[in-house]
Amino acid sequence: MQKTGTNQHFFWWHSFVQERNMEKHIEKQKKMWYNSQYILFGKSKSMIDPMSSFEIKNIVPLRIFNFDISITNSSLFMILTVLLICVVFFIGTARDADSVLPNKFNVVIEGIFFFVGDILKTNLGKKGAEFFPYMISLFMFIMVGNVFGLFPFAFSFTSQIVVTLGLAVVVFLASIVIGLWRKGFGYFRHFCPNGVPLYLAPFFVVIELMSFVFRPISLGMRLFANMVAGHIMIKVIAGFAVSIAGAHTLSFCAAVPVLVNVFLNLFKLVICVLQAYVFVVLSCIYIAESVEETKC
Repeated sequence: MQKTGTNQHFFWWHSFVQERNMEKHIEKQKKMWYNSQYILFGKSKSMIDPMSSFEIKNIVPLRIFNFDISITNSSLFMILTVLLICVVFFIGTARDADSVLPNKFNVVIEGIFFFVGDILKTNLGKKGAEFFPYMISLFMFIMVGNVFGLFPFAFSFTSQIVVTLGLAVVVFLASIVIGLWRKGFGYFRHFCPNGVPLYLAPFFVVIELMSFVFRPISLGMRLFANMVAGHIMIKVIAGFAVSIAGAHTLSFCAAVPVLVNVFLNLFKLVICVLQAYVFVVLSCIYIAESVEETKC
């Protein structure tokens, strides 16, 4: 009996020691993983949790009358975006007094102006000229905000649902105000499409009203979802590259996800411009209903 008890104690102690050694090995592997991420990206958490890059952080805490008006990373990059756009427009529209021909930078800025101008002309006709300042500002604000997210340690404020919905609601309210200002209560005639029989009019009014109310939601969600999905995909593949590099047997394959990530970043750059274009086009379509004559 004593021998049996001694054997049981020995096996229990042996299992305990093996378990402790396994825990130490796992902790060692975790430390190596964290260190590799910190060296490559400066912050290990961002690779473990891709959503951490969308976290709002206070940079300059401010509080007035129990209202939190702190400057966050999101508001900071909004301010930087506005300043960058102002500087770019100032430099891009300035010309030397001695030079008659525009330089290359002037040509690029003029190209952006003509690009947005064509969008307005296509959707609003001659009436679109009065909305050009707002639309060019909206296009540049969204595009630069999207592109900011491609840079390391930068923050893409267009990946925040509050920002994208806010921009969409501004366009939505602007279309209503413009319509009421130009047409009065006749603006609401567009809820009744032309040629609809009288007995079907109530059904079409309900459908059009629901579609009208969901416009800012769909407009904001489209931009938000595309930006978040793109950033998460790039972050996950970058983490996959680090994981392969950390495995000694597969370290030679680490270049594959790195190259994939490079192409994804180039593709994401196109998406950044495309999403700004789509947002402006839909905004022009919504405002077009406010300036066009509609009959029931």
